[in-house]
Amino acid sequence: MLPITSLTNKSLTRLCIISASLLAMGLLMLLSGCQVVDALRPTPDVTEFFAGALLTATNAVPSTTPSPTPVPATATPVPSQTPTLGPTPQLPAPFAYDKLEVGSIPQEYISDPCEVLAAKLNPENALPGTVVMPIMFHSVTENGTPLEADGTQINNSMLSDLITQARNLGFEAISMQQMVDFMEKNARIPQRSILFIIDDRRPGVYRTNFFPYLVDYNWHVSLAWPIGDTDIKAASPINDHPEDQFTTLWEQMESYYQDGYFDVQSHGFIHNIPTNVDSTDEFLLHEMADSRTELQKHFYCKDAQGQPIPNCQSTQPLAYIWPGGGFTPRGAEVARQSGYHLGFTTHPRGPVLFNWVPLAAEKDPNRQYWMPEIPVGDPLMTLPRYWSLDAISHLAEVTAISEAAAAYEASTLEANQAYYKYFCQQE
Repeated sequence: MLPITSLTNKSLTRLCIISASLLAMGLLMLLSGCQVVDALRPTPDVTEFFAGALLTATNAVPSTTPSPTPVPATATPVPSQTPTLGPTPQLPAPFAYDKLEVGSIPQEYISDPCEVLAAKLNPENALPGTVVMPIMFHSVTENGTPLEADGTQINNSMLSDLITQARNLGFEAISMQQMVDFMEKNARIPQRSILFIIDDRRPGVYRTNFFPYLVDYNWHVSLAWPIGDTDIKAASPINDHPEDQFTTLWEQMESYYQDGYFDVQSHGFIHNIPTNVDSTDEFLLHEMADSRTELQKHFYCKDAQGQPIPNCQSTQPLAYIWPGGGFTPRGAEVARQSGYHLGFTTHPRGPVLFNWVPLAAEKDPNRQYWMPEIPVGDPLMTLPRYWSLDAISHLAEVTAISEAAAAYEASTLEANQAYYKYFCQQE
């Protein structure tokens, strides 16, 4: 074959014509083959193809839903799950009881609804309608002895009647630790509970009047103990128990404490000067913090043999029983700083439920000694107490409140569950 450079123009022209002819013939053969293949290939389904393409495109588009923004703890609860069709769950109105003492307004002390509902809906916690009736005791006298006009005394028969009727209605006596756990966390206690508080260093009232009931029913009582001159006080003789031989009052009460039927709560140090708006921080700290330290030393930081416990970190005492019933907003703050969880007044506003404390916003001119508690701003530090003299007359009322609260919880259960699931429950 001659090199292309040796070809003449005429030869080169002939070669191009031949190549073009061959290319045309190849194209015709290829088109014919394509027509044969197309005759055998099925016609495509355009609808199916479009649907598949649309699905592919949809899946390929990144979601435009933004990541959830963290919500501050104090913000309004946001849904914890994808909202479903239908109305947004609403919290039911708070439990109300229209037969409380005049001026008494139930107060909540936990503002987070999710925290409240978590405590209420937990099946291991207190039953719906669980109520506590705190009762204040002072002197218990012999039957037939005239009672003091100030209403602080009852006699043995009155105490027996109170306890008998309370038991017939299903009440049980609890400890201060149980009271704190219930009020703060809705921990389970007897559905109808009584909190007995004996004021003012009364070993005889505990040993003679209460002790037999505590043993028989496995009950508990709290002693509101003022420090005062306890260091120089001799032991109190107990006529019904001549075997109780002690030298000092501290020794006597420390020995009784080992029985396990009472706890000791603070009733102040000097005690005889109630807290008021003129009380200095120095005075308040002495009454609250110093009395607490002293009670720890004698009761909560000693072992069963009466020996000090090294590096004791007791959480007791848990409660401050306001001497003379006097309290102030600043006093409540210092009580909290001193380590107290609860505070008790002398005002019988009513019983208490979890996150429900009846208090007053204004002073009642018909009850000049009852100070309004709501301005203090801390319901747990101004809890009410019934007086022993008329506590028995309120047992039926407290029972009715318990039943009404239980019915309320039953009627609002589904709404509370829906709210909790929508706003509070984590995936």
